[in-house]
Amino acid sequence: MRLDWLRADQASARRATALLAILLAVSMLATLLLASHTVRQAGRERVVVVPPAIHKTFWVEAERASPEYLEQMGYFLAQLTLNVTPQSVEHQSRLLLQYAAPASWGDLRTAMAANAERIKRDGASTVFSPQDLQVDEATQRVGLRGLLTTFISDRRVSEVSKGYAIELQYAGGRIFLKTFRETTPNDPLELQTRSGTAPSAPAAPAPDASSPSSAPAVPTGAPAR
Repeated sequence: MRLDWLRADQASARRATALLAILLAVSMLATLLLASHTVRQAGRERVVVVPPAIHKTFWVEAERASPEYLEQMGYFLAQLTLNVTPQSVEHQSRLLLQYAAPASWGDLRTAMAANAERIKRDGASTVFSPQDLQVDEATQRVGLRGLLTTFISDRRVSEVSKGYAIELQYAGGRIFLKTFRETTPNDPLELQTRSGTAPSAPAAPAPDASSPSSAPAVPTGAPAR
C-alpha cells in the first residue's frame, strides 16, 4: 500500500514538474516577444496628454507634437503673454518662463523683465482677441492674428491688428517655448516671405517700433515712454 502511495506521489511530482516547465517556457516566450516589440517601438512611442485647459485631445511623439497640441499650447502661451495687467504681469512672466527652452531661457527672461517694467511704469493693461490661428506642424510653429487692445487706467488708448509667430519644441516628454515674435497680421508665420512671394499690405498699422523683432522676443502693446 505504501509503495502505491510513493508511486502516486512520484507521478504527481512529474506532472507538476512538467506543468512548471511549460509555464516557464510560455513566460520566456512572452518576455522575448515583449522585448522584441519594445525594440521595434523605441523612439516611436505616442503619448496622449492634455493641455493646461482641456479643449481637445492630442498626441505627441519623440520629437513632434500634433497640430491640436500646438494649437492649444500656442493659444495658452499667447494669452499668458498678451493678456496682462500691472498686477499680473510678473506672475504671468514667471509662468511663461517655466515653458522656456533652455537655450532661450536667458533671452526670454530679459525680454519678459523689460516688458513687465514697461507695463507697470505705464500702468498699462493689454488684451489680445485672437481672430485666426495657423499651425505649421513641420516646423512646430503657431501663427496668431488678432486685435491687441491697450488700456491706460480705464481708458482705451489703442486697438490694432497684430500677428505673432510662436515656435515650440517637444523634447524629453515636455513642450518648450523657443521664440515668441511679433510678425505681421496678414502673414503671421511668414510663409509668403519664405516662399518668396511678397505679402499684401496689411489692413492695420505695422507693429510698434518698440516691439523687438529678433527672436526670442516677447511682444507688448503697451506704449513706451
